[in-house]
Amino acid sequence: MKKTISCLLAFIMVLIAVAVPVGAAETEKHEKSPIIHISGSSIVICDAEGNPIPTGFDVLTQGNEESESVTNDDILDSAMNILKPFFLEGLPLDKWENYGNALYEELAPIWEETRLDGNGNAQYGTGVSAKEIAQWDKKAATVDTGKDGKFDLYDYRFRYDWRLSPYDHVDRLHEYIKTVLKTTGCDQVCLLSRCIGGSMITAYLEKYGSEGLVKKVMYDETLSNGASAINDAFSGQLAFSDKHIQSYLLETEYFSNEGLGVDLAGIDELLLELAKTGFDYMTQSGKLNIALWSVEKLYEKLAEAFLPSMLLATGIGTWANYWCSVYEEDFDNALTFVFGEEGSARRAEYAGLIDKIIYIREHMITNKTDLYNTFADDYDVTVGIIASYGLVNPPIGIHHDETGDILVGISDASFGATAAGLYDKLSEDYINERIAAGFGKYISPDGKIDASTCLFPETTWFIKNRHHDYEGAARYIGEYFTQYTNVTVDSNAKGISRFLVHDTEAVGQVVNMTEENCQDGPWITDVVQKPTINSVFNAFIQFIKTLFAYFKTLIGGMFA
Repeated sequence: MKKTISCLLAFIMVLIAVAVPVGAAETEKHEKSPIIHISGSSIVICDAEGNPIPTGFDVLTQGNEESESVTNDDILDSAMNILKPFFLEGLPLDKWENYGNALYEELAPIWEETRLDGNGNAQYGTGVSAKEIAQWDKKAATVDTGKDGKFDLYDYRFRYDWRLSPYDHVDRLHEYIKTVLKTTGCDQVCLLSRCIGGSMITAYLEKYGSEGLVKKVMYDETLSNGASAINDAFSGQLAFSDKHIQSYLLETEYFSNEGLGVDLAGIDELLLELAKTGFDYMTQSGKLNIALWSVEKLYEKLAEAFLPSMLLATGIGTWANYWCSVYEEDFDNALTFVFGEEGSARRAEYAGLIDKIIYIREHMITNKTDLYNTFADDYDVTVGIIASYGLVNPPIGIHHDETGDILVGISDASFGATAAGLYDKLSEDYINERIAAGFGKYISPDGKIDASTCLFPETTWFIKNRHHDYEGAARYIGEYFTQYTNVTVDSNAKGISRFLVHDTEAVGQVVNMTEENCQDGPWITDVVQKPTINSVFNAFIQFIKTLFAYFKTLIGGMFA
């Protein structure tokens, strides 16, 4: 009897010895791996005194000393200086150089502090507040936030001037990582980045990955693997579509009500309704496309004068980090488009910056797939990705039909997913072929995404209808991914599926995608795809009704 009991106990012990590691694979925490959070352009840039300054087109909405001191006469003079060469040389003689120069000269003073200089360096002492950097450096050197065995997403933050080349910061990031490891007594860290911050991870691993200090990385909606909106602007490849512009307007209104994107709070609701009904009628009737055709023809003439001047005047074209988003196939054309031909005066003026941009290309963009595989295979870094789709990206580039998160397209953000166009689904033949080949689980319930073509399909999560500025999922998925072992889309204890839907009321702002909740947002479904005579007529009547209502309110206000 005792022998039987002993054998039974031995058998149970064997089962426990086998079963415990299997169960722990999903729930056992890392052996103390602190998270270093690397934000993107949400990091505030300050002047020499530490006061925040607006950057890019934020200057127009937030204001600065230069723009706030401008009078109506100043605005009129600037407009005349720009319009003279436009009307006197551009339109009649097809000569646009002076127009581009005038545009730059008038706009450049407004964005003076946001631009990098010809060597790709910050000017006038601008950058991240020295006080803020010192605070986070001090915490990294003195506070072990993981004494309870748990690290949180925002325990340690690396602050940097996101306008500069990421290679201007990698040495300091390397020292920051070593400081955190010394403070916490850990052997490795995890890096989690958002937006353009992903370029910091890529640049760091490209230079220091072989030292083995990084265990896991999470790219959340990163632009550093490419972003068509930036690529198309930098290479001058603009194109317009009426449906996509209408969708973008609807999307802007929708998310502005949630406090994201462009703030429309100060615009009269009836005026917004007039714009929506007007766009609906013009889109369905084809009149908007006629107008856009004229804009495209004009743009073809003044492209080399207008867009490069805008990119350089606003500083955006000088931000070396944004060049991480340009595609390899468009890189040479983009350099020429923004900075001019080899030997030109502008090319010479920005020679130092261009050297930094070319360094980025050679080390991060050319053969980038091999680079990411090196991180995973040779440096033993586990790569996780969060990518969002279902929203309209800026509808002015040649890639306007791709679905994304309002800034970066899903194929770029996911490192290679196959995706249908904004209003489409993957074809039935394609889906059936993938299912027959054993890849059915990689097709999203809405039929828009095939995740099997991703570089890291088992650690890539897709979120539908998530705006680029929502961060909740980064904490929910990213923090869990970095703190637990063997987390994949199929084997994590939280039950987070590969395909998710954004939900502000849910834990982590996401719920698993099903056939019942995978529908497109109203910014897509409210755009009529195949107009009929009746739909065009009804759209016209609705526009006229709104127009009369608007004028009635306007006139009523005048006599109130």
